[in-house]
Formats: sequence, C-alpha cells, structure tokens
Amino acid sequence: MAFKEDFKNGRWPFGGEGQSDTVPIPKGDVCVKISEMLASADEHVGEYSFGGLADTLPAAPGLFVDGVGTISLPLHPAQAEKLIEKCEKSRFGYSTVTKLDESVRKSWQLTPDQVEIKNPRWRTGIEKLTDMIASRLGYKGIFLQCMLYKLLVYGEGGHFLKHQDTEKEDGMIATLVVQPPSTHRGGDLIVYWGGNVEHRHEFGKKDGTAPFFCHYAVHYADAEHALEKVTKGFRLALVYSICLPASVRHLKRDSDQTLGVDLTDVISSMEPEHESFALLLSHEYTKKNIADLGSGALKGIDRARFRALEEANTAVSADKKLRFYIAKLCVKVCNRLNEEGWESCGYEQALHWYTTSGEDLGRCKDENAKVKLNFLNPGQETLMQLWRDYGVFPICNRCVGGLPPPRERPQPHVSRACS
Repeated sequence: MAFKEDFKNGRWPFGGEGQSDTVPIPKGDVCVKISEMLASADEHVGEYSFGGLADTLPAAPGLFVDGVGTISLPLHPAQAEKLIEKCEKSRFGYSTVTKLDESVRKSWQLTPDQVEIKNPRWRTGIEKLTDMIASRLGYKGIFLQCMLYKLLVYGEGGHFLKHQDTEKEDGMIATLVVQPPSTHRGGDLIVYWGGNVEHRHEFGKKDGTAPFFCHYAVHYADAEHALEKVTKGFRLALVYSICLPASVRHLKRDSDQTLGVDLTDVISSMEPEHESFALLLSHEYTKKNIADLGSGALKGIDRARFRALEEANTAVSADKKLRFYIAKLCVKVCNRLNEEGWESCGYEQALHWYTTSGEDLGRCKDENAKVKLNFLNPGQETLMQLWRDYGVFPICNRCVGGLPPPRERPQPHVSRACS
C-alpha cells in the first residue's frame, strides 16, 4: 500500500491531523513562536553536499599498489587492467548482509592496507581539505577526522544505483570522494534530497580540468546518491569517511546571539500547561551513533535547530528550563483486504527514548495510538513531507509540570514495531 494511502483518513502518527498537503501548526502561541524562530536557525546550516577542484591536494598523490607499482595518472588502460586484477569486486549492503550484483553496483576495490600514498604533501593537503569541509558542513573550529575507506576503480559500464552509505566508522557524518586526474567520460556523482536531484558532481569534466587536477565531492553519510555509468575509460576514486571525534558533544559552535536571546525569552514565558513539544529530524542516525555521541551526532539542519534550543535554554532560569530527550518513533500500519482492495485499519506506535548524552532509557509501546506530540514545523512542511521519511527526533519537556521523564513513566509491554 502506498504511503499516502496509509493515512488518507486524515489521522497521522502521534496525533497529527489533516490531509497530505496540510501544513501543521504546533498548538499554543509559545510553541508557534519557537517554531517560527527556529526557521531562522536554518541560515546557519552547513551545506548538504558540495565539491569542486581540490586545490590543496597535489595532482600526483604517488599512489602505490603491490604488484602494480606506482599508479600513473590519468589512469592508463593497460595499468587499469593490471590494477583490477589486484582488486575484488565491490559488494553493496542489503538489509543485514552484503551482496554482489553488477546490475546494482559494478566496480572494483582495494582496502586502505593495500594502498600506499607516497607523496608527503598528500597528508597535509587532506588535513587542509578536511578543515574546509568541517566549516562548510557547519563544524567550524571542530577537528573532524578523515579516514581512507577504499580505493575504487570503475571501468566502462561501471556504476552504482541510488543508495545510502552505511556507517563505516564510529561517529561518521559524511563521505568524501577524491578523484585524481582522469580522462574518463560519464561517471557523475548524483546526490539526492527528498527524492530529487540536489547536486551533480562531474569532477572537472565540464571545464576540462579533470585530466590535470584532483577533484572532490562531499555529502552527508545518509544522503541518497548514485554514480552514473562510466561511458568511456577508467575512473579512479579514493573514498574517505568524515567522522566526529568522541569529544564533540562537549564542543559548541558560535551561536546566533539575537536568536538566542529571543528564544530564551520565549522559553521563559512557557507555562506548565504548554507541557512539551517535539521536533522531527531531517537526517537519519544509527542507534550506535546516538548511543556513542547523543545529541553530538546531529548534523546539518538538525544540529543548527537543536543547538539554538540548547544554547537558549542555558540562559533560562532553573524553574523554567526545558529537558531534552532523543526518541525514535516507530509506527506499525495495519491493513486489511476487503472487496475494494487494501485499506488501513489502524496503527500501533512506539517510542524508544535516549538522553542527549546517549543513555538508553527504554522503549514504550502505544498499542492504541493514544500518545500525541506537539510537533514544531520550522520548515513549513506538509504532513506528507514530514512523515515521508520516518526518523529519530529530539523531544523536550519542562522540568516542572508537563510530562515526567521517560524513566518515571509506566512502561507497558514492549515489542518491536516497524517504521
């Protein structure tokens, strides 16, 4: 059953009401103000994907592979074939296993221990590039770690259909692709946002610089992306994982002072009857990411909005402070078959709670779908846009009044629900 059909009765998860094109507004004047203010936090969001000429990197990295020797660039066909003999075919993740299917992915790969980069300027170049990447991702002043994941080789017909990267390293937030000088054709990297093409990275082919310089592309780890078919020649790529250090949860970015003061005033005006509000996240996060880094794992627009709330909350008096939690929402839609076809006959809800430091507080099942959340909507998205991709979101409530913290709430029977 199509997603839109699941909620055609106008009842959406956790108390949402309206048609698919309805733009929900939070309940309460104070929550409406907070939602509107968080929209301005979007101005401080890091870029979703970007790339271009990697001018910090030498054009000759000094790539060396045992049994092949130093790799000449652009890659010569004869040496490419020799290199491929040393590689293994690339697999892709499918559920909990990896599969080999060239209709989905066709490329060859080497692990970092099979590759040596001999040019001493490469390391310093990568460090400078990583520093720039940190700033553009919204992590200015934070030392992000950049770790080589694989060397990839694509021949004619090589490609990778639309997919999302798995978390390859602890704290991974983004993927960096470096393409050394190359004369291949095709093989553009396409990055999607909300199902639509957001960025096309052609690595210098358009302006003719591809054969002479290194180029790069960066995208968030959870971004859907695809590599178009290589139509001629061979494409070489070095893939790096961009990771947050474990200490990042203690680091802060420079805040928007005006927004912070205004948010502090509004939060301070909240009364007990306002109870709580929730904010859906735009990115996806693994359980391990949240457990290891808590709110430090948040990235992009999620990080900007949450930091704005968190920093404003530090200036609020003790009796007015909000308490923040991270929760994973799960919704199980139940369908039945009648003479007219499949129809929705209700759904079950569940919440899995974490502290902002990553402590697991347990899971609550809401079989009768009675739990209602007051969702902020700073992006003015429709119900369809908000729920098209289920995810993890921060939820906050008042220290006094409102909802008690999860560990103090009665815990009904818990079972796995699908989202």
